[in-house]
Amino acid sequence: MHPSAFLASLLPLLAAASPLVERAGGPASVPVPASCAVINPLPFANCGSSNVDGYKPNPDFVTDHLLYQAYFTSGQSQAEDAQQCKEQCFGYGNPGQCKSSFIANQVPTPKGYYGTKGGQLETGCLLFDEYLSPLDFISSKAGRYVNATATDIYCSR
Repeated sequence: MHPSAFLASLLPLLAAASPLVERAGGPASVPVPASCAVINPLPFANCGSSNVDGYKPNPDFVTDHLLYQAYFTSGQSQAEDAQQCKEQCFGYGNPGQCKSSFIANQVPTPKGYYGTKGGQLETGCLLFDEYLSPLDFISSKAGRYVNATATDIYCSR
């Protein structure tokens, strides 16, 4: 096998294990201007903590509105991961195309993600084309979807 073909075959595996960084196919991280309203729609998010355990977006919402997903082992703090996921939402596609982001630890990867059988627990960042509301979340299995943060971004760009 030619060395460049070998390296090309490794790229999906390396990308799957990397923190959210700008890479081919991934949305650019663009800071959200202070003029935008940013709201965390997770249930109980406004009761003293912006991170919530045990909630995940309803699978129907994910199926209908998912724009982009990335799963990775993070070397950053939860706040840095949440900031980058939110900024990738803001930088996704045409202005205003991504309206919501969701990030949590201990998220099972989906079946077929980078050719895997799925189920590996990673930090997961999901971007959506619709705003999330507290009604768009369901309870998750214990120990999953830990330190979840969701972000709805309301801007006039």
